[in-house]
Amino acid sequence: MWYGKRIPDKQLNFKYLPGGGFVKIELPNIFLHTNIFIVIVHFLCYYCAAMREIAKYMEQYFGLQAGIKPLKKAELANLPLYLRSNYNISHGTLNGQKMIWAELENDVNSTPDQLKKQNNQLRQLLHAPVVFVFDKLDSWQRKRLIEKQVAFAQPFKQLFVPELLLQLNDVASSQNIAAAMAEKLTAPAQFAILYHLQVASLEQRPFQQIAGLLQYSTMTITRLIKELQNAQLLSVEGSKEKSVKFNLSKKELWHKALPLLNTPVREIFFTDDLPNSKHFKISGDTALAAYSMLAESLQKTYAIGKDEFRSLKGSLKNIDSKNGDYKIEVWHYNPLLLSQRNEVDKLSLYLSMQQEQDERIQRALQDFLNDMEW
Repeated sequence: MWYGKRIPDKQLNFKYLPGGGFVKIELPNIFLHTNIFIVIVHFLCYYCAAMREIAKYMEQYFGLQAGIKPLKKAELANLPLYLRSNYNISHGTLNGQKMIWAELENDVNSTPDQLKKQNNQLRQLLHAPVVFVFDKLDSWQRKRLIEKQVAFAQPFKQLFVPELLLQLNDVASSQNIAAAMAEKLTAPAQFAILYHLQVASLEQRPFQQIAGLLQYSTMTITRLIKELQNAQLLSVEGSKEKSVKFNLSKKELWHKALPLLNTPVREIFFTDDLPNSKHFKISGDTALAAYSMLAESLQKTYAIGKDEFRSLKGSLKNIDSKNGDYKIEVWHYNPLLLSQRNEVDKLSLYLSMQQEQDERIQRALQDFLNDMEW
């Protein structure tokens, strides 16, 4: 028992915390007075410091916003012990896209193949792309990770996230970033994914039948299927009569496709008169109010497909780019085909509003996504 004596440094205790960091308990002077201890505790969160370095690196060098949020206790408890002990893991975002940051412990040496397997495990458990964070990497190691398509970040050296189409290094220019971020699915390909997820399965259907469902030409269907195949979102089966096969569950497909998806909104107009509402779906914060507990705004928002808008444009009165009683979103595809409700479909609504800064909107979007029946 230490009684009124200074404890040598070598006998200081360390308690490791789940999710990274540790508490270093220094006991320079402990005095026993009827079971009362005076203890000085210092919390040294090296992991948090490392994550702040990543955020600083993304912003300073590439203009990308990186967010960091600790895992919940239940999420952490659900992870296998070897993953918890080998990595400091947290939720994160990169330019608004969800991901998982997994920082390797200093004494962990995993091969690219092992990282690939662990990436798949973490993604399956936490439902987001995984980016491994390294303090040190040799050039040959970075090359091997890229060959294996393993996402990684080495602060002030390199960032490689294939699922977000990002491969940046410390000499990357803003033009390179813009080009990388611009690689999204075309509107027809995105529409096909959303239709499959929310309306009816596109699997085991001939291309001509898919064309009828999506109301595209057979040539457009062939192109979009090739595009989705190149993005590794589906495979093509058959020889004479071809069909498609999605090798992921609907929830997994959504998370994999999300970085490639864009807002459906093409243009925004305002008007004082909304003719023939059967061509429109309720959209924007008006639709979000119907899907959540948010209060509805005074100005109602409606969505319409670009082709339908073109046919109606002559009958719309007092169209303005800034003011009007109604806000009209002109979409790249027809919202009528994705929802049987008066409101637009949930996934398109999410894509159209995911960049909103209002925390209430973000919470509402996440809540109805969490309630999705896949």
